[in-house]
Amino acid sequence: MEKIKNNLKKNSNKGLTLVELMVVISIFLVISGVTIFDYGNFRSNVSLQNLTDDIALSIRKAQGFAIGARGIGIGAGTTFNKSYGMHFTIDSAPSYFLNGSKKSFLMFSTTTSTNKYYDSSSSGACGDATNECEELFNITSNDIIKKIFIDDVDKTSAKSSLDIVFTRPDPRAYFCYRAVLTDACTPASHVDIIISNGQTDASKEKTRTISVQNTGQISITQ
Repeated sequence: MEKIKNNLKKNSNKGLTLVELMVVISIFLVISGVTIFDYGNFRSNVSLQNLTDDIALSIRKAQGFAIGARGIGIGAGTTFNKSYGMHFTIDSAPSYFLNGSKKSFLMFSTTTSTNKYYDSSSSGACGDATNECEELFNITSNDIIKKIFIDDVDKTSAKSSLDIVFTRPDPRAYFCYRAVLTDACTPASHVDIIISNGQTDASKEKTRTISVQNTGQISITQ
């Protein structure tokens, strides 16, 4: 009989009391609330970082194509001594989609070895032999290309653009800044491209900076 009583006492001590259950539920609700509240900020940070990495890798890709002598053209018309580059602009309403915009950027190959800038005047779609555009990258997130700095000076204007060009066999970068596409190139020793998460509220806006030196070095900073 005594043994049965002891077993009943042990069984009665198992499980959660109502107070303990309420504490567990409260902790779960607090953690869930914090996670859900911060999810939008987390998602925005990831999107911004991914875009910044993509742009930096695209610049490196253009550099690799130039140094590796990737051929431009088809068949007997293929040449291996031209330049590859990336074209950026903060234009919000471009007259031609292959001019680029704050929501897109593109890789191009020059048609001559001396003109180290992007010429969008040729006809055809991106990737055609008649157009310098090799690949167009559209930004589908809320992120944007916000500012262009030339030698630490903010050169952002409504139609400003920047070309970063590499020519075989030199790994160094050549920069061509133009306030509008018809202007002559302004060279530089280094450039900065500012990427924003697109928030108009300054307290919520986050940015990343892609810096390119004329030595060919590419870096990312917050």
